[in-house]
Amino acid sequence: MSTLDFLVAINGIGQLWATDGQFLGLLSSDQNDLNSINNLYGVYGSQNGLYSIRNSCSIYGGQYGLYSPYNVYCHNPPIIFYLGQPAMIVTKNVYAQTNGLTVIDPDLLLGVYAQNGTIIAGLIDVVCGNVATTGQTDIVQAQLEALTHRSQTNADMINRVMQSTSALFR
Repeated sequence: MSTLDFLVAINGIGQLWATDGQFLGLLSSDQNDLNSINNLYGVYGSQNGLYSIRNSCSIYGGQYGLYSPYNVYCHNPPIIFYLGQPAMIVTKNVYAQTNGLTVIDPDLLLGVYAQNGTIIAGLIDVVCGNVATTGQTDIVQAQLEALTHRSQTNADMINRVMQSTSALFR
């Protein structure tokens, strides 16, 4: 499974944590969820949020922040957790110690959930009748169907892997 497929599959489930134990937000495309990294007005998604990796003046998002994925020298970058287990490291530090975890660029992480949010916002427009033409409706519907299929396929694959892994420790 690719990194992008994994991030889509954990939409609304995965969590971002700083290595000092501070919760940095829910990996969610929901722009209205108070805990979402995609809520541009929330504590975890805004440019001014104290615990947002988008805040360029904070220790969690600044270029020189002690726990910031944007600090290219950061030794303690944020970690993505899925089902209580560390899954990925979020950093621009190409020399970060990863302990075997996949590294993802913070801009890519934010972009994945922003893109999914755009698709979901388009769906809301379709449902509410705010879309002007049938062509737009078809495009949004096709995007939603593809996203739903990928998410379900990825979720199924993650569940199978988790079951196989847990069977090893019984």
